[in-house]
Amino acid sequence: MSAPDAELTLRQIMEVCQKALEFRNSTTWEEFRGDWRKQMLGERLVEVLGEAVKRLPDELRDRHSQVPWKKIAGTRDYIAHGYDSVDYDVIWGVLNVEAGKLKESVEAILVKETQSEI
Repeated sequence: MSAPDAELTLRQIMEVCQKALEFRNSTTWEEFRGDWRKQMLGERLVEVLGEAVKRLPDELRDRHSQVPWKKIAGTRDYIAHGYDSVDYDVIWGVLNVEAGKLKESVEAILVKETQSEI
C-alpha cells in the first residue's frame, strides 16, 4: 500500500458497506421512502462511503480503476451540497446494489494489495 492508512480506509469502507447492506436488508423501499429517519441514515451511509473514497491515495485508485471511485465521491458531494434535492431512488440504488459491489471490490483490492486473506 502506498499510504500507511490506505488499508485502514479500505477496511472502513468494507465496514460501512456491510452496515449499508444490513440496513437495506432490514427495510423495504416503501418503508425507506416513507420515513425521513431511514432516508437520513441512508444518506449518511452513502456520504461516509464517498468521504472514505476521497481519502484513498490516487495511486491506489489508479491501480484499481475498475471501481467507480469518482462516481462514489461525486454521490457524496451530491448529498452534501444538494441536500435539498436528494433523489432517494439514487440512495436506495446504492444501498440495494452498489454497496454490495463495492464491498466485493474492496475485499479483492485488500487481498491483492496486502497479500493476505480478509
